[in-house]
Amino acid sequence: MDFLVPNGFIKPDFKGVNFELFRNDCVQVLKALPNNSIDLIVSDVPYHIVIGSRCSNKQGYPAKKQGKLFENDSVEFCEYLPLLYDKLKDNSHCYLMINEKNLAKLQTEAEKVGFKFQQLIIWNKGNALPNHYYMRCYECILMLRKGNAKDINDMTSRNILDVPNIKAGTKVHPTEKPVELMKILIENSSNKGDIVCDPFMGSGSTGVAALETGRKFVGIEIDENFYKVAYDRIHKLATST
Repeated sequence: MDFLVPNGFIKPDFKGVNFELFRNDCVQVLKALPNNSIDLIVSDVPYHIVIGSRCSNKQGYPAKKQGKLFENDSVEFCEYLPLLYDKLKDNSHCYLMINEKNLAKLQTEAEKVGFKFQQLIIWNKGNALPNHYYMRCYECILMLRKGNAKDINDMTSRNILDVPNIKAGTKVHPTEKPVELMKILIENSSNKGDIVCDPFMGSGSTGVAALETGRKFVGIEIDENFYKVAYDRIHKLATST
């Protein structure tokens, strides 16, 4: 498709009428995209343990989703947040999924590059994970904005989203998110025909939700196996409609 023409030489690995998929390093792809070209960002971002960081401070992050980290490398909040901010259109929203231990760090880094905190949303997954203290049954969604505040489309929506998690044993990605969860965020913060971007696409749930709700989608995933999963899901959806 021609709705996003990269500034650089990085071209989509797979594209259709309403989507472009990149099997590449998200930082490199984002650098190649035009500024102010994305209407909405929705992503389950990676976080992990590092010994010494390329960020200005040296704090690390708990281990998570190895398949979504850079090959032979690691990605830090401070590396991609400025790019997300630049590519997002003014007066638009950005949803980043994160755990409670990394929430404050992510918000701090996001505000450094210009994002404004809008809301903390809780995803009630309906299932609980074992813990030494209280069993964990939720995940955090940090809602940010670029520019002026903008109303969501359904202002009756609550900031606790009760969407059942995908059943154990049926996930195609370790941290796969339900399409219905992504649809809520997409439908509330964009309109049909808008461009939704997920720089850490994983298995492609955001892309499926975007296409099923009449949006356009730009997805980036560096892991070859998970990219193939996302490709298969989106290709199947695109060819069945």
